[in-house]
Amino acid sequence: AMASWGVYTALCGYEYHGPKGHLGFAPRLSPENFQAAFTAAEGWGTFTQKRGGTAQTNRIEVRWGKLRLKTLALAVPAGLKTATVSVAGKPVKATAQLANGGLTITLSEEVSLSAGESPELTINVQ
Repeated sequence: AMASWGVYTALCGYEYHGPKGHLGFAPRLSPENFQAAFTAAEGWGTFTQKRGGTAQTNRIEVRWGKLRLKTLALAVPAGLKTATVSVAGKPVKATAQLANGGLTITLSEEVSLSAGESPELTINVQ
């Protein structure tokens, strides 16, 4: 059972570091329209990614428990380099850095997402 979980996380390109508040995804299958479940130290939820034209939208939704976030790593197609972040529809200050085909987004302040409170973090990349 654990071997199949390893394959699942590898196909999602999933990375997580709880103490640092880091979460990352680099989907290997259908990155244009991708959805997967994820687990964290204190909760679980879903990650959704949609690509179209010159934009990519990612959404993290906490379904149970909570998730602390400071940095996010996302695989992005060539040419996408800026990001806007919102939590529950409200903008969050963040910086984006492109390296090795991925975009690392650092939030100005750590956010804590809890199911039922602010369960949705949306990243628009252009």
